[in-house]
Amino acid sequence: MILDYHMHLEQGGLDAGYLNRFVEQAAAAGVDEICITEHAYHFPEAAALLGKPGYVAARSKGYDIDAYIALVLEARDRGLPVRLGIEMDYIPGAEEGIARFLEGRPWDLVIGAVHWIDDWGFDLDPASWGGRDVEEAYRRYFRLAEQAVASGLFDVFAHPDVIKVFGARPGPGFEGELLGWYDRLVEAARASGTCLELSSAGLRKPVGEIYPDPRLLERAFRAGIPITTASDAHQPEHVGWAFDRLAAAARAAGYTTVTAFDGRRGRQVPLPA
Repeated sequence: MILDYHMHLEQGGLDAGYLNRFVEQAAAAGVDEICITEHAYHFPEAAALLGKPGYVAARSKGYDIDAYIALVLEARDRGLPVRLGIEMDYIPGAEEGIARFLEGRPWDLVIGAVHWIDDWGFDLDPASWGGRDVEEAYRRYFRLAEQAVASGLFDVFAHPDVIKVFGARPGPGFEGELLGWYDRLVEAARASGTCLELSSAGLRKPVGEIYPDPRLLERAFRAGIPITTASDAHQPEHVGWAFDRLAAAARAAGYTTVTAFDGRRGRQVPLPA
């Protein structure tokens, strides 16, 4: 099966016609099933958990959570190959609030992600990297990523090395430490039972690479960590983006299956030939 388990409706709103465009593109791309995973800060019930009131005021759509759930479930009830998901930002100290927001809602998949280091949205603007200590940025990102995965709040951890999004790289002397952070992230995933996401989104970003680095993916395979595949589509045309390259990367690391979700329970299905 070909599964695309990460996409957002935010550019077109909670509209059945717009959702249908994602489904149509999936069919055209040979994708068997998609999961809508809107950013949680678009919903007032979760927006405050981000702890970034200025960002929320500028970016949040203020969607009704019940309308969102109904939209996706109605599509599924009509026989469309759609799953209900959410993407939650991991913010240290917000774990109890995240758990309360997730509880009692009929998610098929909950994605966790790190997009913020304190008040720095490191993937928002390449200019924000000016003057930054790149090694320290990587160090702090992977520390947060490890905490997010270890929390057990999420079924999948998204774009595991998104800190590379704009192409900023630590020096060669950081290589050993970076591999150590990969090992720590994989161990946290093993202990918590969290999947890692294999994403083509980085191919559309300045870094021009799949997330994660092949060495991280290989370590995940050796540790028995399951994976999902994702485009992180923010518009319908990106559904199934470069999935031939994702399948090749997964197989190169040793994977022969990908994880399908239903009601937050995962099962392994074969990777496409």
